Amino acid sequence: MEKTSSTVDPFRFTGRTIGAMIAEVIESENPVSSVPWKPLDKPLKEARVALLTTSGVSMKGDKPFDMERERKRPTWGDPTWRAVKLGAVADDVEINHLHIDTSYAKRDLNVALPMDRLKELVSKGEVGGAADTNYSIMGFQGNDPLRVVRESAEPIYEQLRDERVDILALAPV
Repeated sequence: MEKTSSTVDPFRFTGRTIGAMIAEVIESENPVSSVPWKPLDKPLKEARVALLTTSGVSMKGDKPFDMERERKRPTWGDPTWRAVKLGAVADDVEINHLHIDTSYAKRDLNVALPMDRLKELVSKGEVGGAADTNYSIMGFQGNDPLRVVRESAEPIYEQLRDERVDILALAPV
């Protein structure tokens, strides 16, 4: 039997134009020269976990992500971040993102921010604890994919440190 190899297409759902823009930036700038990694210094069943979604979730009453500016400048993405309380449900949040179908997350927030799944892992003893705060950014950053890193990574890190979070799990959308 002949062995075949398959290639994962990371731009499968981005569309031709956005995929080409992302590929061009990656090839020209090499934005990530190494992956930041710190080995976990405790068992997962003792670790405190927070989630980070790329779906533009904000708590109702908080400042929403800036969709108007993005509508006017389609290659711009809001680089700010929002805190999302553990236990929030779809009725508690706004989901602002022009590049994804938000209707799924509006029906079940776990599609974008799987807090119920995290709480299940905690209740089973597989994870030590769930952080009180989870985080949301806009995954789409237009022609500057590192803007969100420059503007949001440090304040998110500081809050994670203050809350003694051991693991930040990415929930990409």
